[in-house]
Amino acid sequence: MKNWFLLAACLAWVFWDEDICIHSARGDSTGVSLEAVGKAQDEVKRRLALSWDKSFKISADMPYDSGLPACGFRQTRRVRTQLPPELVGKSIGFGPSDRIPPADVRVATSARKILEVQADAMADRMLSERLGVRCSPTLVRALSEVELELVENP
Repeated sequence: MKNWFLLAACLAWVFWDEDICIHSARGDSTGVSLEAVGKAQDEVKRRLALSWDKSFKISADMPYDSGLPACGFRQTRRVRTQLPPELVGKSIGFGPSDRIPPADVRVATSARKILEVQADAMADRMLSERLGVRCSPTLVRALSEVELELVENP
């Protein structure tokens, strides 16, 4: 094992060149202070520890609500967005856990208890916005790789 370290040290010395850190296309390089990096890592650990203690704890008996309002009336609209080819022809149903519209993928927007959710996923703001879902229940149909049909209150 000691021979490998010796060999690596010798090779590094043989190939050492003063210009080794010049990156003309990227500009000047600067040294890195390992002490500063260590202090920054300690600060991140400290902040994460503080926020973890204050974080919201989830329990299976807690209710769940995505924040989507109830749909007022039946409405069909189309939304243009990029979709993976695997979703074309599929449907995604958004709704309260006990009233999700029949679909290929079922997404719960609310539930009395998280434990009771009978769905493939739970709705969140990013998913709802990405698919253009404004209210619950909504049936989303992927018509093509660039177009969705949304039926609100199906």
